Amino acid sequence: MEIRMAICDDEQQQAEYIRAIINKWAEQNRIQIRTDMFSSAEDFKSTWNESEKYDILLLDIQMGGQNGVELAKEIRKSDTKTSIVFITGFADYMAEGYDVSALHYLMKPVKEDKLFEVFDKAVKNLEKDTEFLSFTINRKDIFIPLRDIIYIESSLHYVIINTEREQYKIKMPLAEIETKLGGGFYKCTRSFIVGLRYIRRISKDEIILTDGVSVPLGRGLYKDINKAFIKYF
Repeated sequence: MEIRMAICDDEQQQAEYIRAIINKWAEQNRIQIRTDMFSSAEDFKSTWNESEKYDILLLDIQMGGQNGVELAKEIRKSDTKTSIVFITGFADYMAEGYDVSALHYLMKPVKEDKLFEVFDKAVKNLEKDTEFLSFTINRKDIFIPLRDIIYIESSLHYVIINTEREQYKIKMPLAEIETKLGGGFYKCTRSFIVGLRYIRRISKDEIILTDGVSVPLGRGLYKDINKAFIKYF
C-alpha cells in the first residue's frame, strides 16, 4: 500500500519537521509513502483535482490567504474520503472541524508520539475502506465499496443503497444488510442507516449528510450517535 500525504503549512521549518516525523513513522511501519508539501491553500489547490487526491492531509489552520478551515470546507464539497488532520496553536477552531469531519487536531508544538497515533488511526481507516458489499442484480455481480455508501434506506421488502455515484435497489431486509456493514455506520431509525463519514451535522431529530440529504434521527439517540461519530473519527 502506498499512502499519499500532503502537508499544507506556510511555516517551512514546521513543515519539514512534520515530514521528518512522517518518514520516521513510515520507516518503522514499513509503509511506502509519497509526501507533497504546499506553502499555502492556493498552492495546494493549483495541483489538487479529481485525479490527484490524498489519503491524508495535514493542514495548518492559521495561514496567510485562505485559512485551513476554509480550504477544508472547499475540499469536502467534492472529496469526503481524505483524512484531514488540522494543525493549530489554538483550540478555538475545534468546533469547525465537525463540519469537515476532521480526523484529528494536533496542537502546536506537534509531538511525535501524537502524530504517530494519528497516522496509525488513518491507516486503519484506509484498511476499512478496502471492504465492500457484493450482490447479484439481474444476473450481474455488483461490488459496492463500503466507503462509498452515504446512507441506506429500507422501503417495503427492499433496501436502497445510496452512494456518491449510483443508487442500488436490492431485495433484502435492512437487518441483514446491517450485519455486513461494520463500524462505520449508524442505524438512526428503523428505516435508515447512515455512513458516519458522510455526516455533516447532527441535531436532536435529524442528520444532515454531505450530499444535503436530511435523514431522521430516532428519539433519544442524539448523544449515542455523537459518541459513535467521535469514536469513528
